[in-house]
Amino acid sequence: MIQEVFLIQFLSVFSFSDVDWSYWPFGEGMTGSWILTLTKFIFIGVILAVILGFLRVLFGPKGFFRDEEMDREAEEERQRVREAVDVLRQRLANGEITEDEFQRRKWLLEK
Repeated sequence: MIQEVFLIQFLSVFSFSDVDWSYWPFGEGMTGSWILTLTKFIFIGVILAVILGFLRVLFGPKGFFRDEEMDREAEEERQRVREAVDVLRQRLANGEITEDEFQRRKWLLEK
């Protein structure tokens, strides 16, 4: 009995009877009930997620409007870094530089 009364009181907090949904999501600003405010934030989050997803499909990896030149330039830069790190490894193996100097230069190249 006590559990049922508690459950009814708890669920009454989520009652939508006192909420005016007539102008949702554009009415009352943040002065409405907490349910209106929460649903507005959720609505904004959903809209932002849709926009981000749409942009990712258009301009993300293998996107319809992705610039091929940017991908090519990025791959060339990664290749140059790999070659420079290989040269550093060779210099380390020959004893021309120390391990600390190798790590520092490698970190600067990959940064």
